Amino acid sequence: MRGAVYGVRIVVTSKKPRSMIDSVYGRLRDLILSNELRPGQKLVDRDLARQLGVSRTPVREALGRLTMMGLIETQSGRGYFVRQYTAEQIFDLYEFRKILEINASRLAAKKAKTSHLRKFEDVLIKLETLAGNPTNLVKTVEVDFEIHGLIGLASGNESLHQAILNMLDKVMCTVWVNWVDAASSDRAGVASYSEHQGLIERIIEGDADGAAEIMDAHIDNARDELANTLRARDDLRRFVLEGAAP
Repeated sequence: MRGAVYGVRIVVTSKKPRSMIDSVYGRLRDLILSNELRPGQKLVDRDLARQLGVSRTPVREALGRLTMMGLIETQSGRGYFVRQYTAEQIFDLYEFRKILEINASRLAAKKAKTSHLRKFEDVLIKLETLAGNPTNLVKTVEVDFEIHGLIGLASGNESLHQAILNMLDKVMCTVWVNWVDAASSDRAGVASYSEHQGLIERIIEGDADGAAEIMDAHIDNARDELANTLRARDDLRRFVLEGAAP
């Protein structure tokens, strides 16, 4: 899986402990991104260590890394929790994402290698297949992330590529398909296929301005759809809690 570590001090005396920490980090991140560890869920190092069959030390190190990545948050006196973004935080996150990806799409249109263009053409085939089955939301999300990762790769700027991959990890934590209404997901899916198709075609054609324009609109649309989903989630949770109040 993807990821980088920023600002976390890890003291290791041999290769084996580092390998264990990396393994636990990767396994926990996969559990978060697959939503097996749900947004808002409390994470207890003792329970996670038992679940993964390891000691608590690498689990604690991994939780520290995941906190720096923004996938986990700490609450004073309460411990670690899987981060649960609000609609307002999504707006901030997506504004930063837009800056990264508009830049990447411009560079990809100018610098994509032949091998990258072949991959883009393969993705176009996947999009056509998904357009015929808009109910396959999970696969749609996977291809969506594949496209944005490929654009970062085709930009030729490794730092930008890694920043986009890290951003996608954070975005993935907000995608909770159980909350998406089937009808609205169909509409959003059709729009997303069209935007992605146009975006990839502009990159293949070398149209940097056209690719940047489509990316700008695509990120805005994705932000609005996700923010609306999170608002619906929060409204439902508030309704349930108010109904349970004495």
